[in-house]
Amino acid sequence: MPSFLNSIEFNELNIAGITLSASQVEIAFYVIVGLISLLLIFLLAKLVKSLTNNGGRKRVKAAPPEPKYEEIFEIESEVFETNPYKSDPDTYFEQSTIRTVTLTLIIGLREHLSKMAENASDQHKAMAAIAKHLEGEGATPIAFTQWNQSPIQGIAARIILNGKSRTALFGPSLAMVKASAPFPKDISDAIESGHAAGQSVFVLAIDGLAYGEYSVSHRLQLVTTD
Repeated sequence: MPSFLNSIEFNELNIAGITLSASQVEIAFYVIVGLISLLLIFLLAKLVKSLTNNGGRKRVKAAPPEPKYEEIFEIESEVFETNPYKSDPDTYFEQSTIRTVTLTLIIGLREHLSKMAENASDQHKAMAAIAKHLEGEGATPIAFTQWNQSPIQGIAARIILNGKSRTALFGPSLAMVKASAPFPKDISDAIESGHAAGQSVFVLAIDGLAYGEYSVSHRLQLVTTD
């Protein structure tokens, strides 16, 4: 027993009319001290255990979410030649007609992809961006027949214009060079500029004559979340 406890003197204690002798007060004192000691030992043991567990446990940092990107296709240029063969008035078409023919061919591609459940290539996505652009300008498709498409050559169909059945072609400019007459200067210059900028360049031809050029840029944009 600690020496300081031996120096404590206990006397009679009167609590609410109850008198406790010196020996009873001493017993009560030691019981209370024992209970307090047990409580302190319990709390200390719990603290030591908690520190031990935390020290052996590695903190795992949550991995940051992977960035997500979306593909952006934008129309960078749109050039039209309403009459590439000046000496023949039958080869003249308004710009609105050129837009309509272009949209009609791409609508055929849209229907084809939906039926075949094919994954759209970058070329198809660029064409889809052109179609969306033309629809935004108010163009509407017309009837067509004998529609077909080739990954290299592009899209072809038969369309009635000015009362005549015409062959319309729409595809990459490099392929269209072989499928049409020499390009008019404005279209040729636009094609050269588009290629120099690393863009996808498409040409519309009707009955072997080039009437329209479209350049489309492609980039990835980070998707941000609010």
